[in-house]
Amino acid sequence: MIISRFNVIPVLLTFSLLTACAGTVKTGPSHATTPPAAKADVNLPKVALEPEMLYDLLLGEIAGQRGQIGVAAATLGKVAQQTRDPRVAERATLAALYAKRYDEALQSARLWVELRPGDAEAREATISALLELDRVAEAKSQFEALFGLEETRRHLDQAYLRAAAVLGRASNRAAAIDVMQSLVALNPRSASAHFAMAHLMVRGGDLDKALATIDEVLKLRPNWEEAALFKVRLLLSQKDPGKARAFFESFLDSNPRATNVRLNYARFLIDQKEWQKALVEFKRVAADAPDDADTIYAVGLLSLQNNRLEEAGKYLKRALELRPENDQARLYLGQVAEQGKHYAEAVRWYREVDDGEYYFEAQLRLGVVLARQGDVAGARRQLDGIKAQNDPQRVQAALAQETILREAKLYREALEVLNAAIQAVPGDKDLLYARSLAAEKLGMLDVTEHDLREILKHDPKNVNALNALGYTLTDRTTRFEEALELLKQAIELKPDDAYIMDSMGWLQYRLGNHAEAVKYLKRALDVRNDAEIAAHLGEVLWVMGNHSEAETVWNSALRETPDNEALNGVIKKFKP
Repeated sequence: MIISRFNVIPVLLTFSLLTACAGTVKTGPSHATTPPAAKADVNLPKVALEPEMLYDLLLGEIAGQRGQIGVAAATLGKVAQQTRDPRVAERATLAALYAKRYDEALQSARLWVELRPGDAEAREATISALLELDRVAEAKSQFEALFGLEETRRHLDQAYLRAAAVLGRASNRAAAIDVMQSLVALNPRSASAHFAMAHLMVRGGDLDKALATIDEVLKLRPNWEEAALFKVRLLLSQKDPGKARAFFESFLDSNPRATNVRLNYARFLIDQKEWQKALVEFKRVAADAPDDADTIYAVGLLSLQNNRLEEAGKYLKRALELRPENDQARLYLGQVAEQGKHYAEAVRWYREVDDGEYYFEAQLRLGVVLARQGDVAGARRQLDGIKAQNDPQRVQAALAQETILREAKLYREALEVLNAAIQAVPGDKDLLYARSLAAEKLGMLDVTEHDLREILKHDPKNVNALNALGYTLTDRTTRFEEALELLKQAIELKPDDAYIMDSMGWLQYRLGNHAEAVKYLKRALDVRNDAEIAAHLGEVLWVMGNHSEAETVWNSALRETPDNEALNGVIKKFKP
């Protein structure tokens, strides 16, 4: 704090000082208004600004601005003694501390304290100088005086944290810990005192002792959210998300209304890619804060991520009411409508996105929706009219073209678009992945496998590529052992992903493990109501002889997606 304050105070401060001093030598009546500095502090000294003093003041300020901190400290210190102006004493103290001229810093700081005995920062600067001069007993005495002041102001909690900040900058770590222990001993039942000690331990890099200390804090004040979040940060800094999760859950069980902790837990779950659990927690936060735009928006996005379209639409519309300028919400509302096959509504949302950060993507999505309304030619004209400005936009435009052509079953044209895009942006993972799917539709399994393995060569934990290659090997070959290894990796990385569970279920079916296949496929369908998953589950149930249950699964899916090719194909296969 001391260093940064010195750096940011502008030269203009000099002129406020000069104005205050110059005002003292005028004679006779004056109609000038009182300078701002004089209004702020009526106890400023009335000292005539002699030429030598003015020279030293300007020299000190200019030296400070040019980085000559030693010169600034010496000259400002001299002016401070001459003028006994607390502002100059402060400035001289900060300069001397920054220049590591601790004797001079102590002299100026003591003057600062004398002139402004109630200024906590003046006493903190004095303590910093004393610690650097190894005068620990005096530093303790100053802290005790400071704490006495802050206790009368009822600011003792903040005083402990400020003490930790001051001690954390001390070069003598052992002395800093010793001083803090003596301060904690003044109020051994104060959670804030122990909390400050934990902060100091972290500054010194001793995370184990910091954890032990923060546990003591939570014994003294079990519902303190700030301390709870501090403990979580410590656990995560020790690379222990399991313990962090356990602590989050334990704390929230005991403190269900701890909204800030719950919000951080929800974000933690997002980091762990546990979308459903994160959604549950965000909804609980939203129930307590129905007008918090960020929380409501997060619930909308997570609902969309979990394919809860009606819920996503409700929360995203509410987020837009709370923050009408949120064009990203309009983009996602377009996607909600698009996924629900409400294409006219999707077109309206995409067209409402203003020219800005999300405009390009909205225009691409608009083209895809036009194609889904049956106007493939119009959709392609729409995309041709959008000019990509950089490689990411070129990739997005190619993927939109590929989507339109693939859905129109124009696989050869889709492949040509992707080939051209990969030439323009070689090695892009999204383009390679899209080409692998188009090639699979054309029976070009060598291209499919090549592209997916190319992705995995550079990104071995790419879940989409692991799943796609595992499923392709399962569905189109008998290389089941390779498929199993790929899908095991995918499911370990993303255990709640419906598509990966579907792939694993389909592999178990191909291996003849029907009961195991049903287990995976039912879990997948619970997570995501998808027609192709329903097609797979129905097929396995039918083969097992559970015809009635298979028909129930198929009929339920048909009500949602009556024109799904995979679903209709499997029904015709078993019920011609």
